[in-house]
Amino acid sequence: MSWLIDWLYPKSCWGCGRGKDYLCNFCERKIKKAGLRQKSGFEGLISIYKYEGLMKKIIEEIKYQHLSAGIEILGEKMAQNLKIDYPQTVAHWQKEKFVLVPIPLYKGRENWRGFNQAGEMAMVLSQKLGLEYREILERKKKGVHLARIHSHQRRMAEIKGVFRIKEGVEGGDKIILVDDVITSGATMTEAWKTWKKRLPQGRAWGLSLAGVRR
Repeated sequence: MSWLIDWLYPKSCWGCGRGKDYLCNFCERKIKKAGLRQKSGFEGLISIYKYEGLMKKIIEEIKYQHLSAGIEILGEKMAQNLKIDYPQTVAHWQKEKFVLVPIPLYKGRENWRGFNQAGEMAMVLSQKLGLEYREILERKKKGVHLARIHSHQRRMAEIKGVFRIKEGVEGGDKIILVDDVITSGATMTEAWKTWKKRLPQGRAWGLSLAGVRR
């Protein structure tokens, strides 16, 4: 199947259109880093890149043009940057046995798109960082695109109650919620609140490919 994907979507850099990879080192160096931020309820939120320019274009093409090819390299870039920029955090996750948990898509949307980009990246991170991957949550309803809503109050209202714990899932008192983009953190917060109802003493990090501050 990989040869078919490479034939349909020949590898070339999203930025310059050259080379034999989806994101060459030269173009990656031009993408601004986002970094670590604090948010109530979390030990920390880490976004690797800023959600702007080329990185915003890449994420939108993946999500809205159904381009799953290239998600693996983005997961690898995330892992590389985490090892370089946050080695103590990665060591902490490994020592404490944190579990990577993707933010789920509504099943209808995932079927329409053909994949959940957060899940795909989390699986790569699991392999590269030596952390367990587990699908703990599911989304009960479709909802709206929160990136288009600028009011924090509206974001929280729209996302409230959209998640539930998957039937039969146990454990996972230390989790890393993974998504493609963190904006206000409303989605991360609601996902964590849902899981924390079962494990009030649990601990969480948030992790994304890209992020913005609002």
